[in-house]
Amino acid sequence: MVYRPHPLTEQEIRTAVLAQLLGSGGHDQVLIEELGIGSARVDVAVASDRLSGYEIKSDFDTLDRLARQMHAYHEVFDALTIVTTSAYVEQVEALLPIWWGVWVAQRTEDGVMLHERRSAMSHGRQEAASLAAMLWREDAYEFVIETLGPVVRARATRGDLQAIIAEQISIDAVRGRVLRSLLSREDLQARSHRPCGQGTNCQHDVVAGGIASPRHVAA
Repeated sequence: MVYRPHPLTEQEIRTAVLAQLLGSGGHDQVLIEELGIGSARVDVAVASDRLSGYEIKSDFDTLDRLARQMHAYHEVFDALTIVTTSAYVEQVEALLPIWWGVWVAQRTEDGVMLHERRSAMSHGRQEAASLAAMLWREDAYEFVIETLGPVVRARATRGDLQAIIAEQISIDAVRGRVLRSLLSREDLQARSHRPCGQGTNCQHDVVAGGIASPRHVAA
């Protein structure tokens, strides 16, 4: 009998992406689902020594929002990858800058497999203001005091603190503080995953719904 795969859903692709990233990443990384980036929300963010984003477009999605999402992500992420299906791969390659990675998800008899069509590259287009906006008010205040000294009043607003950070602190320092914040924020724990050995939500917790853990991302 000829195998005729059904269209892939967003959840099926997400499960495969999480399993792949947990199986191939270092023990110091944290995967965060649905991380807010300004008015956008990336499907999976990986925080380690850099911040990487993975945007999923399934067979049931459209590309209508991708251009807006793309610009928001450029201002925050060090590297970006889109994970899509054969239905959209040529369109996303034409739309997205060359530094975006492209993974193609495919349903096989063994499960959902991921193929790396193009590797993600660092692009250096982050904006200090957008990175500063990732910090909560208390974290932003501590960062300003630790870095610049007592240059703000104790009741300074989050917006004021973020403006000072963007204008007076190097983007590398801001980026480092955002990474440390994401790795420790309690409000993100419920939708975060760490590799096995760091606690709950390890690889085996992610593989569900009869979807095989991807054995590799084939080049």
